[in-house]
Amino acid sequence: DGLRIYLWDPGWDFETSLARQLYLYTGHDFTIVGIQRILGLTDTCHWVVEPSSALILELRTDPATNGSYIKVLYIDGVSKDLEPVELAIPGCDSPCSLYQLMNMTEKYYNVTDWQKECES
Repeated sequence: DGLRIYLWDPGWDFETSLARQLYLYTGHDFTIVGIQRILGLTDTCHWVVEPSSALILELRTDPATNGSYIKVLYIDGVSKDLEPVELAIPGCDSPCSLYQLMNMTEKYYNVTDWQKECES
């Protein structure tokens, strides 16, 4: 089954997911690099991902507007304090709206012609 990221899963339902407070997924260093590249984080991308590093995507709700937004954090596995560092998503306001992020990354999850994708 591999790694599934429900943010980009067309069957993912935000309202239903509110009942769960935390989703955890594991992967490898190339998974972290791949997600960083999808998010456009090439300037801050950690091309060599150290053991125990983590890429954290927090889905939050703004109480004033009830809008959903994403916060991206990175923990470098070799840092002394292991404190998460917030990463700014290029082309997305801060905080980054969930729907703005979904529109920016749609080409990665809304594939209709897999044959064409595999050839390129």
